[in-house]
Parts: sequence; structure tokens; C-alpha cells
Amino acid sequence: MQRRTFTFGRLVLDARRRMLTRDGARIDLQQQPFELLMLLVEQADAVVTREAIRARIWPDTVIEYDQSINYAVRQIRVALGPEAGRLQTVPRRGYRFVGPVRDGGLAERLNRRVVASAAALTLAFAIVFGAGVVASHTAAGAFIYVHLVHPDRCPYVRMLIPALRNS
Repeated sequence: MQRRTFTFGRLVLDARRRMLTRDGARIDLQQQPFELLMLLVEQADAVVTREAIRARIWPDTVIEYDQSINYAVRQIRVALGPEAGRLQTVPRRGYRFVGPVRDGGLAERLNRRVVASAAALTLAFAIVFGAGVVASHTAAGAFIYVHLVHPDRCPYVRMLIPALRNS
């Protein structure tokens, strides 16, 4: 199954892990309400008929599914909390999930700690480089400047990067 992640408001719906989260906290949702929410989010802003819902969630079952759909919709609205207004009932037709839905890309899949660490490292490098440029006329500034601008002259960088060891 391909990984699909949908983001709407403060909620994230992860199809592969079968999870709904709000601000990173998991929200419990049973299987059939989860399937219905997936169907509605995949077809955001379009009316999904009760027959289409039945065909997706109960394809080979002969049951009275109207009450089951009603129950699943109530469970979804409870799970959505403040975002419950996004799930609209279209009288005599079905249901519609409204509002912007972003299909999760690479940036949304990255762990927030990884992104924060990369940002902190980039900031630290920029500060040290800036200090070396500003204070390049002092001994410490000259050391920083030379080692950052000319890494091939820095024994520490040469130790870490094999390509620079024999230069």
C-alpha cells in the first residue's frame, strides 16, 4: 500500500499506519469510521453518496447500512472535535468533507526533531561563519575564517573528510 498522508487543520490522517492525530496526539477511531473518513478526505469537496460509502466499506455484505453509516459519521465528528464542521451532510445525497486538505509530501513525513536539528546546525554554522568574517582581523577570527573558507587547510576537516586527507 502506498503511503498517503492527509493534513487538514491541526489533524493528520495517515492511511498506511491507519492513524488520525491532532498535534501529534493519536485519536482513536474504529475501522469503519476510519475507512469512511479516508473515503471522504480522498474525495474532499465532492459529495460521496451513501451507496458509494456502502460499496467501499461493506462491499460484500447484505446489511442495513444506513444506521451503520450514521454511527460512523457520529464517531468521525466526535474524533474531529473542533474540525467536525468540515464533515457536511448533503440531504438525500450523502456527505461531503470540505475545506483545504493537503496531501502529505516529504516535508510532512520528516520527523520534526530531524528538521529542528538541521535548522539548529545550519544556524550554528552561519553564526560561526559570520563571526569569522566579522572578526577576521583578530587571531581567533582568522582561525575560524581560514578553517571555514579553506577546509583543505584545516587538519580537523581533513581528518573528517577522506578526500581532503592527501591534499
